[in-house]
Amino acid sequence: MNRIPFLKTHDDVRRLQLQLWASIIAWTFLVLVLLFWAVRNEDADMLELARQEAVDNFNKDQAFRNWGTKHGGVYVPVSDHTQPSPYLSHIPERDLVTPSGRQLTLMNPAFMLRQMMDDYNELYGVKGRITSLKPLNPANAPDEWEREALMAFDAGETERFEITEINGQPYLRLIRPMRMQAGCLKCHLQQGYMVGEVRGGVGVSVPLANYYKVTGERKQIFLLVLSFIWSVGMVGIFSLTNHSRQRIDERKRYETEIWRQANFDTLTGLSNRSLFMDRLDRALAYARRHDYKLALLFIDLDRFKDVNDTLGHAHGDLLLQEAAKRLQDCVREMDTVSRLGGDEFTVILPEMIENTSAATVAGTILTSLSRPYKLDGQETKLSASIGITIYPQDGEDPGMLLQNADTAMYRAKADGRNTFRYFTWEMNREAGGRAALEADLRHALKWGEFELYYQPILNTLDGRLIGAEALIRWISPKRGLVGPDEFIPLAEESGLIVPMGDWVMRRAAADLAGWDEMGLVMEQLSVNLSTLQFQAKGFTRKILEFLDSQPHLRSRLFFEITESVFIDEGTEPGARLAKLRKEGIGIDIDDFGTGYSSLGYLKRFPVDKIKIDRSFIRDVTIDPEDASLCEAIIAMAHHLKLGVVAEGVETHQQLRFLQRRGCDYAQGYLFGRPMPVEQFTEYMKENLSFDKVVN
Repeated sequence: MNRIPFLKTHDDVRRLQLQLWASIIAWTFLVLVLLFWAVRNEDADMLELARQEAVDNFNKDQAFRNWGTKHGGVYVPVSDHTQPSPYLSHIPERDLVTPSGRQLTLMNPAFMLRQMMDDYNELYGVKGRITSLKPLNPANAPDEWEREALMAFDAGETERFEITEINGQPYLRLIRPMRMQAGCLKCHLQQGYMVGEVRGGVGVSVPLANYYKVTGERKQIFLLVLSFIWSVGMVGIFSLTNHSRQRIDERKRYETEIWRQANFDTLTGLSNRSLFMDRLDRALAYARRHDYKLALLFIDLDRFKDVNDTLGHAHGDLLLQEAAKRLQDCVREMDTVSRLGGDEFTVILPEMIENTSAATVAGTILTSLSRPYKLDGQETKLSASIGITIYPQDGEDPGMLLQNADTAMYRAKADGRNTFRYFTWEMNREAGGRAALEADLRHALKWGEFELYYQPILNTLDGRLIGAEALIRWISPKRGLVGPDEFIPLAEESGLIVPMGDWVMRRAAADLAGWDEMGLVMEQLSVNLSTLQFQAKGFTRKILEFLDSQPHLRSRLFFEITESVFIDEGTEPGARLAKLRKEGIGIDIDDFGTGYSSLGYLKRFPVDKIKIDRSFIRDVTIDPEDASLCEAIIAMAHHLKLGVVAEGVETHQQLRFLQRRGCDYAQGYLFGRPMPVEQFTEYMKENLSFDKVVN
């Protein structure tokens, strides 16, 4: 059976998924890096601000200490809060009394700053203290961290800080060195310090709680902003991925459609000729490897062209679709059903054990296809002809097998249709004869091997010769007289009917002009017009131009067309026929009653006469059904004011029947067979009358 192979887009989808995950990971990593960088910068900024606050407090301490040192300290009233310092007892002027009797005591800068820092701590939470490896006040003795810092200052370091906890709260501790100045020796001389020497350090502890709070809020803002940016990026990534996926899907659909158009028939969904040949190659290769037989069936629907011509191409398309479904139902899953074009189908039957298996399948197909088709409320019957060829006995090449199956199919058609035939090598020789016949037909058209014969048409009431039907004949130097039944169908299939029809028009017009010059004036000249000619592009324009050059044809030329012309209304046959009639060309319906159309077409389309087919006239005197049908056709035509011509009149009994029913015209062997132009000229001179025929 026919399946569309899987198109390899899996790699593209997988690549797209990898790109999606790579993009997600890369974008997330980038945002995390930005978040880490922002948090780190925020922490660094927070620490720098806290450090700067500590440095500012240190600088204030230093500024006051320098001022106090330059002035030798500050005297303050003695109070409970400012008692005389026991560490300055060696200074004679430590205690003073003002003339007013107020008692003052000397307060060194370090002591004053410690009190100020205690107050600052209570007000703002910033702690500060002075420390030294040789403190005057034991309370100023360094802790372990301060000791390490002071020792580092001796080695040249200028600052040290840390993040620590004090009473369970986070603080930034900063300590910087203090160098001995000349004014400091007043209090520290006994300690053995020298000017410029590091005598200790001033530490500041800044609370970080507020800094952490503000930093935390800013981090949350950063997190929200970056989360929004990450979300926007993810939306963009998924949007681009979705767009890429859509493009892959569109490309897949496009490639699928291109592949389908290149390998499958758009009407039936079956594999086309290209895919059929590929699968035939594969099936043959498999058969060779495993020593299997293979059968190829070539199926052609019988008289499908008549269906298209009479019921229309839309109905024909529906019929082809239904036929394709029936074909698929008749074969195995491994078999391949293809449509080569038009109404031609093929079936590949691989892995055959016996040749009779192909006959079984062919019989099933014929039975299935011959069942009535009910489409658009209309029932249609159809049959098929099947040619069968077998690998390897009939050939090993795909092209040869297809040609052989086609040849066998034509034999099935020649043997009566609705059957199948196996290929034989004898058929090839016969097929070569058909190809030779077409070649000779082309040669005949080129070198003028055709002649026109004329068959008289008489008025049944008075016996007058009112006209003739022009009939083409092929006089081949090699084949002799070739019957129209042999070459007309081939001309239709090959398209040669169009140039042949043009030649008939020119020859008939010339003959009619010659008879006019001889005084043998004939009222009507009928010329057969094929559906292919009528549907050819530019036909109406070509005929009207021909009439302008042959004015003697006006009101005397009649086109004989079949009912199939009326069916395909999409080509506007009514409008074109009306235009031809307006220019003086009569329209006759040939072989009336043998097609698919109804009598209603006569009312809707411009027609002058109808010709009752010879198949109804043959038994009109012995078959009541044929008699009733002829009576109905004549009555209906007269009701529509149309003339009636009876074809194939061969006996006096048929003629009298037609006369009694009011048939207007008749032609047939009773009045004369088709004759060459010279013989028909003599026939016209004799002016054969009705009375002569009767008597």
